[in-house]
Amino acid sequence: MPKPANLSVGLRLLLASQAMAPLAVKLSLVQQLGPEKAAQLAPHMPAGQLRELILAMPVAFAAQVTRHLDPRLILDTYLSLPDSLHLEVARQLCADGAFATAARYAECLSAKQIRVLIYGINDARHVLQIARHIVDMPLISDSLRSFSTGYLCKLTEAAAADRNLTVAAQVLGGLPLARQADVCAGLQPSTLRHLLPLLLLVSGEGLRQQLPEAVLQAFEAQLA
Repeated sequence: MPKPANLSVGLRLLLASQAMAPLAVKLSLVQQLGPEKAAQLAPHMPAGQLRELILAMPVAFAAQVTRHLDPRLILDTYLSLPDSLHLEVARQLCADGAFATAARYAECLSAKQIRVLIYGINDARHVLQIARHIVDMPLISDSLRSFSTGYLCKLTEAAAADRNLTVAAQVLGGLPLARQADVCAGLQPSTLRHLLPLLLLVSGEGLRQQLPEAVLQAFEAQLA
């Protein structure tokens, strides 16, 4: 686990003086520090105080702090926060275009919690942009297992529009072969033409055997 950065003398004095301060005073001072220094301070705070402070922060400020803070440094506190707050911060990060930060924090969550985020974000383009920065692709595949075929097709078409079908192939490749075949059957012919070779590299001939004959014929006709 990474170690938190050493605090300056000023931040150490501030941390010591905050122990007994009212929450409103702590919140005001932390916001005055700005997001970068607040991020430096966070790993040194007692977990209970930090959680209380995060819950009181404006979401926009909390999202700015996350951009300077490795979630592993406050992991227990982060995981203790309500899923509703995870979603609010993720939405703000998406609005700010901070998709790499959203991905870094999402990877600390369970597949079930990520499913809540995906439902709540409710924008296939934003979900795709977060997925581009995810390292643990099996985690994303697990989180998408219960989603409808229609939504998975929508996500895949968004990946095609973004010219990033590699990510779609990695995610879909973690699903059961029958689900992969269902998604392929619901795609635009041009999307299938570019996706299926990538997906076959991941899933092998087992996927080809699951594909409806009409889908295979359409795919082969485009290659002819």
